[in-house]
Amino acid sequence: MREDALKLPTDRNVKVYMRHSIRFDNPPDGDYSKLLLTPEGIEIANRIGRDLDFPVGYFYSSPVERCVQTATEIAKGKGIEDPVIERVREFAHLEGLGHAQNDLGIGWYEFYYGLQRNIPELTGGITLKEAATPIIDKVFSLPETDKALDVICSHDSHVVTLASALFDFKTGINGEGWITFTEGMFIYGTRDDFTVLWRGEEKRFVNW
Repeated sequence: MREDALKLPTDRNVKVYMRHSIRFDNPPDGDYSKLLLTPEGIEIANRIGRDLDFPVGYFYSSPVERCVQTATEIAKGKGIEDPVIERVREFAHLEGLGHAQNDLGIGWYEFYYGLQRNIPELTGGITLKEAATPIIDKVFSLPETDKALDVICSHDSHVVTLASALFDFKTGINGEGWITFTEGMFIYGTRDDFTVLWRGEEKRFVNW
């Protein structure tokens, strides 16, 4: 992401859409919503803020607390002691995932494997475009800070969905090649004409 950041325009708004920082291991009761950042995860998020060379504006987050924690620590690292983090439901929810997992018994990684390869039996019928479009729609519906970086902290599911839809990213049926904590992409432009930078690649999307 450091190399991608060097390519960003400095005269317009840019949003970074990223996964939260390192969290504790999976809970025994299966409730991922309760998992918070580890001390290391807090320090990494704070360091990201300290290392940011861009002026920052708004902070948006999934309502899940580890995402709020990540956004808060990035802001504090940037020197914002009492940041306002706007919680956005759309950055936690992925249409179709609950049905595929709960009703059809499809595994987490299997769902994304099927989504990337258009295998309806593994996605409950939802397509990759259908999964990614609400995320992009929401990103461009948000207020933006002029000539600054707005931070959005979400989940691996969202970053993987966007990377798969926009860059043909593929993961294995058992999660091979999955993204890392705090990994994300930079997005700028308008809903009808936007550019995304991810893993050293830059692509422009018109009327997507």
